[in-house]
Amino acid sequence: MNESDRQTRISQLHNHRHALLQQRDRRGASIATIDMELNVVRSELQALYETGRKPPQHSFAPKATMPQLV
Repeated sequence: MNESDRQTRISQLHNHRHALLQQRDRRGASIATIDMELNVVRSELQALYETGRKPPQHSFAPKATMPQLV
């Protein structure tokens, strides 16, 4: 998943979360079901944010080495 796809998915999840929160506030809403779905959305958002924080795994930068003691 490239950065653009990740940002698009994050935006979609935020919109879905907002809609779920509004739905939960309505009278007669199935709060337990909505809360379960909110947990799924929250977990996916956390995973997407976490992958955005990690440095790329395919970096070609030379690895730092420890200086050798003589």
